[in-house]
Amino acid sequence: MLTRIEINGFKTFSHFGIDINPFLVILGANASGKSNLFDAIRLLKRLAETDLSTAIQDLRGVGYELFRQPDQGEPVQSFSFAVEVLLEPEVFDPWGTQVKINHSRIRYEVEIERRIDKRGIERLVIASETAKPILASHEHWLPYHQKPAKAFQKHFLKYARETDWLSTEKTQTGQSQFHLHDDMLKGRTRSATAAEATILSSITNADYPHLYALREELRSWQFLQLAPHSLRRPSAMDAPRKLLPDGANLPTVLAHIQAETKSDDFPLGALVDIRADLVHLIPGIVDIRIEKDSPRREYRIEIVMHEGTAYSSNVVSDGTLRILALLTQFNDPQHQGLVCFEEPENGIHPQRLKSMIQRLRELVTQPQEDAFWDEPLSQILMNSHSPVVLSGLEVEKGEVMFADRVSQIDLNQTRIRKTRFREVSKSDEIVADQNQVWPSEVERYLATVDKTV
Repeated sequence: MLTRIEINGFKTFSHFGIDINPFLVILGANASGKSNLFDAIRLLKRLAETDLSTAIQDLRGVGYELFRQPDQGEPVQSFSFAVEVLLEPEVFDPWGTQVKINHSRIRYEVEIERRIDKRGIERLVIASETAKPILASHEHWLPYHQKPAKAFQKHFLKYARETDWLSTEKTQTGQSQFHLHDDMLKGRTRSATAAEATILSSITNADYPHLYALREELRSWQFLQLAPHSLRRPSAMDAPRKLLPDGANLPTVLAHIQAETKSDDFPLGALVDIRADLVHLIPGIVDIRIEKDSPRREYRIEIVMHEGTAYSSNVVSDGTLRILALLTQFNDPQHQGLVCFEEPENGIHPQRLKSMIQRLRELVTQPQEDAFWDEPLSQILMNSHSPVVLSGLEVEKGEVMFADRVSQIDLNQTRIRKTRFREVSKSDEIVADQNQVWPSEVERYLATVDKTV
């Protein structure tokens, strides 16, 4: 679970930092920087998987365009990320080795720098990288401004280490080196002079248990960009088990969920929960069926309406398919980790959108619940410009932040425009700092809901 992110020098961000609740919506106009946050998270995920050059190819913009550009002058020389995460109590490596985690709160930092090599060519390098424990005495995570329930703390919050797992240090000659420290505190050193990949991306087994668990956490982050034309098609029986970003393998994922969770008493398994949610959100639907086409080795979806007629996904509305894909993602017993989803309002009727937002809130992890925890951590981060989405949120509990761009004069007297995210203040009279927005501003935004619905 991602609990905090800090960004400096990347695109429109300057000394930026926010805490991230398990259910959070970033609301703001176009070009306010909402999507840039998703780009930062996507880059962090890719840096845990591959080299720097490959990682940046997935982003909007290339090379120097990723570095914050002042109104005048050259882009900044470097940008940095810091994330604080909550790890699962255990994880398995590719060979089935179980990794038990005795310290679940980690802060990971990485800096990327523009450098000119001996040939005069600009290159991007990993300038520094650290992974350090968040100590119990320094813990500040308050999801929805509250302490997690005792049952949640007992199961997930573990503190057993005080020293770094990964650090970047200068040698006597001024060269940078990465230092790896495993759980037995043995040292291992790698040069950081011209690093083109993160150390984290090289941790592919459980030799360094906590670094491996951290890598798997970042790699688990998903980005959904559900495409109706992809959702409509049948999918191959051997398509990936995990829902693809565009949803193209949705029928196969549903077939796996049913097969893996069914029993003699419950032949549909967890498909029953998905159907119940869909029926509740879209009146008129009474059932969903996953049909197996053995000759073509495909699965396809059929939606059954109240009059008994079954319709293939070819003729079902875009909104219905997008809702079904989201419900499948969060009802999947194998799902865990962060899902980033842009503009949930696309293709969904406003009257159904609010109900869908409320249901998604119920499906992610709620640390305040004093319950028996036997499911993986789950969270969703969305961005939107829709007042209808806002109307379904509990704004004073930290479920929404407002994004905009503001002008600022830095220490060098250079004018910059940067992205700002603000929470909602408790009253119009008291605004603690510039990182809060007045409730009256929220009400004015909500006043446009009637014009939208």
